[in-house]
Amino acid sequence: MIGISIIIIFLGLLSSEALAYKYKKSDYWPDWDKWRESPPELQGMNSSKIEEMYDYVLEEGIDLHSALIIRNGYIVNEEYLEDFVRTDDKVYVWPEADPFIQLRNGNLHCLWSATKSFVSLLTGIAIDQGLFDLDTTFFEVFPDRWDLFKYGDERKLDITVENMLLQNAGIEWDELGYWWDWWFSSDFSIDYYLERDMIYDPGSEAYNAWTYSSGNQAMLSVMIANKSGMTMSDFARKYLFKPLKIRDDEWDWWEGASSWGTGDLAFKNQGGFGLFMTHQAMARIGLMCLNEGKWRGRQVVSEDWISTSTSVQISKFFGFINYGYLWWPHGNYYSASGLAGQEIIVVPEDNIVVVFTADDARSGSLIDFILDAVL
Repeated sequence: MIGISIIIIFLGLLSSEALAYKYKKSDYWPDWDKWRESPPELQGMNSSKIEEMYDYVLEEGIDLHSALIIRNGYIVNEEYLEDFVRTDDKVYVWPEADPFIQLRNGNLHCLWSATKSFVSLLTGIAIDQGLFDLDTTFFEVFPDRWDLFKYGDERKLDITVENMLLQNAGIEWDELGYWWDWWFSSDFSIDYYLERDMIYDPGSEAYNAWTYSSGNQAMLSVMIANKSGMTMSDFARKYLFKPLKIRDDEWDWWEGASSWGTGDLAFKNQGGFGLFMTHQAMARIGLMCLNEGKWRGRQVVSEDWISTSTSVQISKFFGFINYGYLWWPHGNYYSASGLAGQEIIVVPEDNIVVVFTADDARSGSLIDFILDAVL
């Protein structure tokens, strides 16, 4: 009985220690090339619930490529999968992947539209630096490029940075429709996007006036380049990735030709997609956001920007669509989300960051198993 009592007391203390982490911000930060790992229970999570997630992936045939769960800054679970089953090797297994648009260098996974949330962070940094503000219009930065005959609608002069962030610029667009092939063939020309018809005033509060479009982030990309004097990827390297100790071999950014106005740099980065990363680098971004824009005490992105951009700024279709500044708020968590299941999920209340890479849009639903695992 004495032995049993000691065990019960020990487990109680262990449980109390784990529960004490629930609302505690990270006191541990990963080094350049390594994260510390911890059993889930020591960070207040139930490992059996996490196992249920992988059972579900197998049962449902969810094409998950990797999962990474961080709590209190520690890796509590990291897995790579092949044919719905976890592998011993810590590498992506995606034999049919296109080496240019899906899996670069064998270890950099496409983020698709999760890239947009990175553009939001970079826009916040640019605003903090005074390069422009939310009310700055696109053609205030590029006045020499306005052409009424070409663009056809003077309302395009009123498109602001905030409109681009909120996806309510008013330009007609079908993100994954037949226009995509034409846009691709134009090397994702901003002209091609701006030549589309205006269907709403910029910032319109009309019921359907929300149009998800990578064209808006292409515009932000050249604005950041013009005002900073460096490409968006170089701006990201200097002001976002290096402060977080994200190495150059952990990311790549799709680049295309640009010919846009005074101060053009000849190349632009695709803003609505085109970023490639390791999932641990993605997790560093999530951990920085979890800590209100700080990394090891340094304010990388302003706390106000993190709070505002990840909160609901637009709610459409009876709350079916909730959108921040290029982030997706979901009640008690928010996410950077991309085509085919790319996710960086931040759960502030529980001090959790989750990263999924996949070729299956169902990956985002797996967060429910992780939330259930919190003790």
